[in-house]
Amino acid sequence: MKKFATYVADGDALKGETDGAAKTSIRDRLWFIVLAVLLSSAFRFLMFPPVSLAELGYLFLLPLLLPDWSTRGFRSIIAWGWLAGFLFWFSSLIWLRHVTFAGTVGLAGILAVFTATWLLIYGRWLQSSRSVWVPLTAAALWVLLEWSRTWFLWGFPWNPVSVSQWNRPAVLSVASITGGWGLSFLLVWINVALARWIIQPFTKWREKGFLPYARQIPLMLVIPVGVLAFTSGWYFWNSVKRSPSAPIKVGLVQPYMTMKWEEGEIIENIRRLWDNTRALGPGEADIILWPESSTPMPIIGDEGMRNGIEWLSSEMEAPILMGNMAFYREEGVYENGIFLVDPLEGLNPVYYAKRELVPFGEYIPFRRFLPFLEKVVPIGMDCRPGSEPVLFPFPSNTAVGSEKIGALVCYEDSFPELARSSVVAGADWLFVATNNVWYGEEAGAYQHAAHSVLRAAETRRPVLRSGNGGWSGWIDEWGHVRRAMTNEEGSIYFRGSELVTVERDLRFKDYQTPFVRFGNWFIYLCGLIFGLGFWFSKKASRRVRRSSPRREML
Repeated sequence: MKKFATYVADGDALKGETDGAAKTSIRDRLWFIVLAVLLSSAFRFLMFPPVSLAELGYLFLLPLLLPDWSTRGFRSIIAWGWLAGFLFWFSSLIWLRHVTFAGTVGLAGILAVFTATWLLIYGRWLQSSRSVWVPLTAAALWVLLEWSRTWFLWGFPWNPVSVSQWNRPAVLSVASITGGWGLSFLLVWINVALARWIIQPFTKWREKGFLPYARQIPLMLVIPVGVLAFTSGWYFWNSVKRSPSAPIKVGLVQPYMTMKWEEGEIIENIRRLWDNTRALGPGEADIILWPESSTPMPIIGDEGMRNGIEWLSSEMEAPILMGNMAFYREEGVYENGIFLVDPLEGLNPVYYAKRELVPFGEYIPFRRFLPFLEKVVPIGMDCRPGSEPVLFPFPSNTAVGSEKIGALVCYEDSFPELARSSVVAGADWLFVATNNVWYGEEAGAYQHAAHSVLRAAETRRPVLRSGNGGWSGWIDEWGHVRRAMTNEEGSIYFRGSELVTVERDLRFKDYQTPFVRFGNWFIYLCGLIFGLGFWFSKKASRRVRRSSPRREML
């Protein structure tokens, strides 16, 4: 804490460079900065599940942008930015403590570095610039940092700003063009433009009065709001013109199995899974969906387990699409994937292997070079990753031809590129099999499902989900949550099954959104915007310093 206090206080050394007005400015007071950090962290937490106050997405950065960071040193800005990020991430990911409290703290600390990096660049080089491009530059930088989380340290792209709008399908429309990156860009742009507009009254309200100034809404604030208004209007115009396919009956099974590999629990867990599946009724479902690692024994590597599932599929007169395991004893590896069992033909030899594995959960990074990690993380053998999307046949009651469903396992639905690659390969539907039962009955399953909503809006493909303990249901092409399985108390966390009727919008048959077609084109655009905007901002700052001894915000 002493070191943190030193970093926070080192901005005082720079105060002598500013005039008397800056020394007494409320924006430079310690209590103002503390309040700004706390409010920004709270707003950011509240805009995501479980609270989901989506409108805070337009304000979550605003408090953090009001202090005058130009009077503080590098270490001070980094410390405050890191604290704002840590408070958000720790509170947002607190459900991870059920697996590892130390890991939760460590992960929150690493993710907070991204917030600190953004605030450092904004506070030291952008905030004091008079360039009109500052809001775009800051928004582009935020998106680049969000995108880097898809690959930095094995990837954890959890809770990007765009996911905060998961329950506002009209706002999600822009994602079909830019991916979720474009929505994050617009929301951060609005935050920065609003902050720069609000800051001016600290010095100009006395000159012009509040009402005359308030009427001068800057163009840089009107543009992103206008874009969201236009895309929302486009959504309202088109979403009511659905061309629904014939309904398909999907059986969702939620067995809520814990400690499934414990010797005394294996038989009981299999019985529960069989009973929940049979409760759907033979011949009632067109297809049955099971969650990730749905059986205690692998479907490939255990002949008895395979025979039992094939027998159950035949009894139910419906294919079973499931998350399960393939174990190859001779090679000493296993694969976590999606498998299809047909009631007539049995197990389909083609299956999907999870491509994005969880480090220290499904494999140990650098196991060969750091053997001591095996004692810290007792994983007997590594999971082998897949390399490409795999499509499965999906029931179709229409004359549009055969349909395919692409599969994702667990947190793979937080990676936009994985869902996109399945649609490029020809998927008409997306299926997510997951197991969030390890994380308690808190926000984890809701946050996870919110990412599936973004994938549906980006690709214009319905997403079906089966979770071991929740969230199970389906989301249509526009990002509407059409059904989430709940019990009598309204909770998603329960054991049971349900027959759900789903449909797709035939207007999107074989249609590829701009995001699906061109991929991360918006990331490249953000790189260009940031490079040019940063150069223009620094150039404008140099002009200000030459023309006036005071640094004033526009």
